[in-house]
Amino acid sequence: MVSNNPSDMIKLISILQKIIINPYIGVFVSLILIIPSLYIILEDVTVIRKEYIFLAIGLPIYIKSLNKIFDDILNPDKNHFK
Repeated sequence: MVSNNPSDMIKLISILQKIIINPYIGVFVSLILIIPSLYIILEDVTVIRKEYIFLAIGLPIYIKSLNKIFDDILNPDKNHFK
């Protein structure tokens, strides 16, 4: 059961914030958008589909997340997600 205790809500918000800014989660979510979209788009590229929108959303998330991951690898003293 979920309580309305403010400290529990703050903990929940803190955990969600850490999940959202984690670049590995960003890569995972973007691949969930990109891979099925490409599979559907490649069946017939001449037809405009909603999957183009998913692809347009997923690619920037993927690039941004990979950028954060590589920045963390190249600059280990700067931790972007705590």
